[in-house]
Amino acid sequence: MLGRASARLRQLFPQQAGSTSPGLARWHSAVSEVNGWLVLPMGFGGERHVTTAAWHGDKVLGAAVARELQAQCVGGQDELTRRFCAAVSNEHMAAHLDQLLPLTLLTLLPPAEERAAQVHDCGTLLEACVERVHHSGGADAIEELARYLLATATDTDADASEGEGGEARARREANPKGRLLELGGSVGPAEQVGGASHSPLFRAAASLGERRLAAEGGSKKAAEKAAAEKAWAAGAAERAAQRAAEEKEAARHAEELLAEVEAEKRAKGKKGKKKKKGGGAGMAGPSQEHEPPSQEPEAPTEGTEAPAAAAEAAKKAEEA
Repeated sequence: MLGRASARLRQLFPQQAGSTSPGLARWHSAVSEVNGWLVLPMGFGGERHVTTAAWHGDKVLGAAVARELQAQCVGGQDELTRRFCAAVSNEHMAAHLDQLLPLTLLTLLPPAEERAAQVHDCGTLLEACVERVHHSGGADAIEELARYLLATATDTDADASEGEGGEARARREANPKGRLLELGGSVGPAEQVGGASHSPLFRAAASLGERRLAAEGGSKKAAEKAAAEKAWAAGAAERAAQRAAEEKEAARHAEELLAEVEAEKRAKGKKGKKKKKGGGAGMAGPSQEHEPPSQEPEAPTEGTEAPAAAAEAAKKAEEA
């Protein structure tokens, strides 16, 4: 039974069967200890509290990416921002999810073709995993993940995820219901509202924010798809504005992280110089001063006392 299950897992995820993705050994070891039910977002059947963990994980991962960009000596604000955003984008993380997560977590998720319509949930999942690994003291594993994300996001024209992101977007276009659910919308079950038994007519309603739109179709699936498309189209302008705001926030966040890393580097440099200066002042060697010669008269040498006394007596006699 276990053998058949393992074989099935290898069929579902051949790229992870019996091997570890290059450069992710420590990350895989750390994330394999994470309880999947603590990191599953609501879109994958998890709990609401996961979004809070993902918020913290996003900041931890962002700081790691910023440090790695500095280590790679990437210069220029525009280039730093572009590479940062490409590495931590939901599209990029979703495209590489099979390489980033262990089988124990992947088996809790829908198939890859369905996940393509839920890139935001994929990003939330990975960020929640980062938070759990960080909580367990896996700083080295997170640094490794940051290097991997930057490397795979910059292999071709500093954005290796562009083609994969385009493919993912094309798949989402074919699944309007999935796109709507990804944004927090809902599609109610279709109900028959008319038509003959051989040609029924169904109606479904879709909601996104405060909008609720209905559509009809010749099948339940067609009605739900049409309703989702209407709700999606109605919020196009709002989504465009939201995306622009998110990109601006991501750029601002990247700049703040880079400024923090630079400030930390300067602080360490000043501390090192002060320590070196203080150490030099306290390294005085043994005193080189010579002791002054003794002022005490030397004791007469034995055997010279008698002649000296006689000479002194003769001198006094002459003077007299």
